Amino acid sequence: MDIVRDSKKSKRKPLLIAGAVGVLVVGVIGLMIKPSNASYVVDKDALLFATVEQGDMKVRVRGTGVLASKDIRWLATDVAGRVERIVTKAGALVKKGDVILELSNPQLVQQMQDFGWQLEEMQAETTALEVSLESQLLDQETVVLNEQLNYERAKLTFDAENSLLTQGVIAISKIKHQEAQIEVKRFKQRWDLEKKRLAKRRENHDAQRLSYKAKLKRLSHSLARAQKQVDNLTVRASMDSIVQEMPLELGQQVNPGNNLARLARSSLFIAELRIPEKLIKNVKISQAVSVDTRSSIIKGHIIRIDPAVVNGTVQVDVDLLGELPIEARPDLTIDGVIDIADIENTLFVKRPMYAKNDTQGRVYVLDEQSQEVVKRDIEYGQTSNQFIEIKSGLKPGESIVVSDVTAWQSHQKVSIN
Repeated sequence: MDIVRDSKKSKRKPLLIAGAVGVLVVGVIGLMIKPSNASYVVDKDALLFATVEQGDMKVRVRGTGVLASKDIRWLATDVAGRVERIVTKAGALVKKGDVILELSNPQLVQQMQDFGWQLEEMQAETTALEVSLESQLLDQETVVLNEQLNYERAKLTFDAENSLLTQGVIAISKIKHQEAQIEVKRFKQRWDLEKKRLAKRRENHDAQRLSYKAKLKRLSHSLARAQKQVDNLTVRASMDSIVQEMPLELGQQVNPGNNLARLARSSLFIAELRIPEKLIKNVKISQAVSVDTRSSIIKGHIIRIDPAVVNGTVQVDVDLLGELPIEARPDLTIDGVIDIADIENTLFVKRPMYAKNDTQGRVYVLDEQSQEVVKRDIEYGQTSNQFIEIKSGLKPGESIVVSDVTAWQSHQKVSIN
């Protein structure tokens, strides 16, 4: 006799077994996972961690910049001219006195020649005047001499007659004797007058000589100035240097005061570093600096800090010490590290984003057991290029998040997935 089986009951049994196994697995997983009260979850790959260290921290500030010549001069012109020839171009080494370029100015050359001819003419007139004045002086000296002789002759006659009259000789009348006396006085007065006239002629001679001498000096200065301006048409290097800039072209017209070429002394350099404004607080004059040219390290110290902030950076000038390497040249790109301080036995960590020195801050500290990061208040100290000092709030060996936490900084705890 055939037995009929219940097909529905045979199909339901495997389903019940599978369901029981699933419930068991879920329960086990639930027991293994510890419940978390974190309100935000972040992917572990999106986080960067840094470990708090204890030891000596070197506070350094890094900046980039260039080498700049300590002695830079612009060659300018005091005359107008046209660029006739460019002898030296930018980048060339020149010695003092080497020709940089030549200008042309025909009018200036003609003016110099005119002053030369005027000076020659004035020199000839001065020579003729000297001859004329000397001749007049000689004539006047002759007149003075003649009047002196007339006076002496009249006085000799008067003295002789006076001697005879004193001896009682009556051969000479008193009237003639008185006339002789009058003649002596007359010649004496004429002699004195001619001597005064001679003195005045000499004064006039000296005055005219000074006048002509001043005219000669004025023309000489005008000629010398014109000659110097013509000489300045040939532009020469004022020192041993490198030609940094030559902004002119052949045929270009230049005016007085225009810059013609920029020279930089090739043996004297300073380093111009650009330091981020947030790191400039602890930078001071005289601090030691190491300048890296990519091939050599040059020691130096700070000599100037620019008071202005440009594009978020401050320029710091560094005086370089010792002999410069062979690769040193103007505008060479460099790196500079400024020694701020050496802090002994302190806590420090890689600087988190937006962390500032000597401020209060908050960081997320890693809890490895719960795989969570927890917000904690800390106090920062001094800042270096990569590290920042921790004054309180953290312990050695703890790990903190140093990447950007802006998206979830409002949460006290964050779970790591």
